[in-house]
Amino acid sequence: MEQSLTPQMLQSLKILQAPILDLQLMVRTEMDQNPTLEREAPEVEESVDFDEAAREELREERELGELTELAEWDREFRNNREVRSSNDEERHQFMMDSISGSASLQEHLLEQLSLAGLSDRERGIAEVLIGSIDDDGYLQLDLDGIIGVTPEFPEELFERIIAIIQGFDPIGVGARSLKECLLIQLRHEGRSDSQEASLVENHLDKLGAHQYEQIASAMRLPLEKINELARSIAKLDPKPGRNFTAEQTEYVIPEISVEKQNGKWIVIQNKSPYPRLFISPRYLQLLKDKTTATETRKYIREKIAKSKFFIRSIDQRQDTIYRIACEIVNVQEEFLEKGISGLKPLTMKQVAEILEVHETTISRACNGKYMSTPRGVFEFKYFFTTGVAQADGTIISNAAIKSALADIVRNENKKKPLSDQKIGDALAEQGIHIARRTVAKYREQLKILPARLRRQT
Repeated sequence: MEQSLTPQMLQSLKILQAPILDLQLMVRTEMDQNPTLEREAPEVEESVDFDEAAREELREERELGELTELAEWDREFRNNREVRSSNDEERHQFMMDSISGSASLQEHLLEQLSLAGLSDRERGIAEVLIGSIDDDGYLQLDLDGIIGVTPEFPEELFERIIAIIQGFDPIGVGARSLKECLLIQLRHEGRSDSQEASLVENHLDKLGAHQYEQIASAMRLPLEKINELARSIAKLDPKPGRNFTAEQTEYVIPEISVEKQNGKWIVIQNKSPYPRLFISPRYLQLLKDKTTATETRKYIREKIAKSKFFIRSIDQRQDTIYRIACEIVNVQEEFLEKGISGLKPLTMKQVAEILEVHETTISRACNGKYMSTPRGVFEFKYFFTTGVAQADGTIISNAAIKSALADIVRNENKKKPLSDQKIGDALAEQGIHIARRTVAKYREQLKILPARLRRQT
């Protein structure tokens, strides 16, 4: 499929992805650059508001050229997806959930990208990769899945661009594992062939478990030398991206509120902090005036077209967010009633199929968007979680299982911590049946140490 995104379509995607405060800044910037956009509604003209009437109008009138083309591009991409296995789906869902619009780290990387001298094709791939780097600096991307649906982009090209990004500051960024992250930093320091690199490459798990004697035996080095190497490795940064987010103050403005009215959960779109926008009547009049110079009319016509598209893109953003919120509430009613134990499995793919858009659209729309509920304020992505099927046919969400697992460990006897098998037995007593290896996987994801390392004397 040969199809490129126009600047207008890219702007629409950025508007969809932008958190509310970023969108407020985008509105101000657009108003500074486009004189045909105004913020105070005229007495005669009707302003663009984002209430239910506006959503209804948008549903009835989706023929605006560029937005229609964007929708067609979205549908065509979705229809050409290849079928993935369950493991591929899990990795792909993780990638969708991990798409981030995070500000400082990614901006820092994009600034360096602009100086890297890449072709347009290479830069486009690099931007996708940078967009999938999490706050710790790790690349969270289903590379196999992407290569499978984009055969025109060989794996070697992706790997080469990943290597370029891994050369950016902060050193270690773009790694796909802790091992790779540490090795990148050692290589940058000229220690690729060092004993530290050998230890990281071959014995990182034992290092994390403080099994120094086993490492010393395997590397044929004195125990004191292993301690020295461990201290040296400890000076490396396991989360190179965190320095860009640690001091940031995150201001959260929920765009959606959920309330229970007359026994039903109602989705309410909150009032936006940015102004209502409309086309300036003065410039509309100048455009109609036959005495207006041809060049001036051309300029005004172009600016008005941009204004219309900008307003419609915001309106479409609001409509998409509202519809996603409605689907979330429809599925997660039990969570609203009971809390995390009632959280149901839900994937972005499911919502995408209901709304007839691509799942990347759902991921972008959920990025940095928050919902206020009687149980607190949650990011949209919180409600998306896969699940584990039980013997009776029910499915329990991963989030609910992890919450139960964390509670079990929190309340265990610290002198006799539970093994993964015993944690599994305790979960089974609560009606949650999962394999021991799944217990281990969830425990690691929760950053809970193994039993032998949790023991307190």
